[in-house]
Amino acid sequence: MTNIPPSQSTNPGCRRFFFRGPVLHPVWRVTIYLIAFLIAGVALDLLIGIIYALVLFLTGTSAEEMTNALMTGRLPGLLLLIVGLSRLLLALGLALLMGRFLDREPVETMGLEPTRVGKDTAVGLVLGMGTMALIGAVLLALNPQSPWPGRAVWWGFLLDAIALFPMAAAEEVAFRGYLQRVLTTWRGPVVGVLVPSVLFALFHALNPNVSPLALVNIALAGVVFAVAVERTGTLWLPIAYHYAWNLTQGPVLGLPVSGIVWNGLLALPVGGPSWLTGGDFGPEGGLLSTGVLLLSLLPLWAFTRHPASLAGAARRQRAEVERKGVLPYQHHTLTVSAPFFDDFLRSLHHRARWGETVLLLRRPDGHILLHHKSFYPENVFRLLSGGILPGESVLGAARREIQEETGLAPWALRPLGLLSITFRLGWHRRFFHSWLVLADVEGEPRPGDAGEQISGFRWVPPETLAEIAGHLRALPPTWADWGRFRALAHEAALHRLKLAAETGAPQDSPRAAERSQS
Repeated sequence: MTNIPPSQSTNPGCRRFFFRGPVLHPVWRVTIYLIAFLIAGVALDLLIGIIYALVLFLTGTSAEEMTNALMTGRLPGLLLLIVGLSRLLLALGLALLMGRFLDREPVETMGLEPTRVGKDTAVGLVLGMGTMALIGAVLLALNPQSPWPGRAVWWGFLLDAIALFPMAAAEEVAFRGYLQRVLTTWRGPVVGVLVPSVLFALFHALNPNVSPLALVNIALAGVVFAVAVERTGTLWLPIAYHYAWNLTQGPVLGLPVSGIVWNGLLALPVGGPSWLTGGDFGPEGGLLSTGVLLLSLLPLWAFTRHPASLAGAARRQRAEVERKGVLPYQHHTLTVSAPFFDDFLRSLHHRARWGETVLLLRRPDGHILLHHKSFYPENVFRLLSGGILPGESVLGAARREIQEETGLAPWALRPLGLLSITFRLGWHRRFFHSWLVLADVEGEPRPGDAGEQISGFRWVPPETLAEIAGHLRALPPTWADWGRFRALAHEAALHRLKLAAETGAPQDSPRAAERSQS
């Protein structure tokens, strides 16, 4: 946690209530987002409803017909598209503004990373259409008759199909893109999955014909979508799943969508007890949806065998590392050349890393260990670093890398902060993150893993890190991008060491944190 001088902390208890480290407490950020999203959303919906009522009045619609049209919530396709776009712009705009000014998080952590958009969207569409088709098949089995042709016309269906996408995307950006991100970073994936899912259900509590079972099912759908975010690290799969579910349910099968009636290409006959089929609320109101949603977790898990983007992994690591308080976090964007970008992607794919640790190994006289590899440019020494393997803790990865690369036995490992970088090549982006880890060691290092090609070590005073960073930034063109990338960690490490010295933070106390990460 960022240390505050005593003169500035006259009421530390009050400050901890409102702030977590240098930023507003996650509970207050979630509250602000929800209130702003709900108030602005209601205002926009009222405005659109008034415009719709005025159009109905001018076209000679009776008061009874107007009231029925407004109460069912079924808007014409064009107005539905306007509502959807306004909600998406609101959800996305609020998330970006709060991310920039209150969360101080880069946009890359929102789950909109483009690298997985094709595969995750395809999986989401298959799951959404498949689960609702399964529900439709069961409804037909309960009512053995051919589905009737629906009242939808082709152009109305196309407009509905377009309009439903921003509606689904808006809810996913709000509940999974913002709320889940904030809560996962704070308390880990369990809180990040469950709390937004409950809020997602309450968001639909005023829908027509809602029931307690319907709210349970909507919360369960929120859990499924949230698990998709945790598995992939992006929003593409839950957006596609959510959209395909609604599209197949309403415009295709003609079933109510969360209490809102729909004209579909088909009019699926619905019979049987409402506790099973959902009745007037639609399938989400019955136990049939409960079973199908639970069943969909199996193919979801199978289709996401390579889970989490690096931004998603960083969220979970922060929740684990920052149990005692927030650590400094810096983000940089580097425009790099195509050879470096391609080499970096190949390295990530080959090594399957969930980020890396940058190691500040300190001996009793305060000197820091640098290393040189045989393929580096001449006289280039830098801090040791090593990848975090899937499922490995930050400090566990640091301890393993220290022992493998130096043969030293570290003690009092302490994370100093997080550094993330977006590598940019034209329209392409790739997120990566490094944890700065300080560890005390004794003795002299010796190269361990021959594959690392370490050819020498050097002990330097901490202030030399500025000189090292400058040297890295001045490397020739073939090494320039790598040098700029590596210089960032050395500059951040020097800053963190200076800050710890100025605030008098103990350098060897966090043994409890080390044990919790082991």
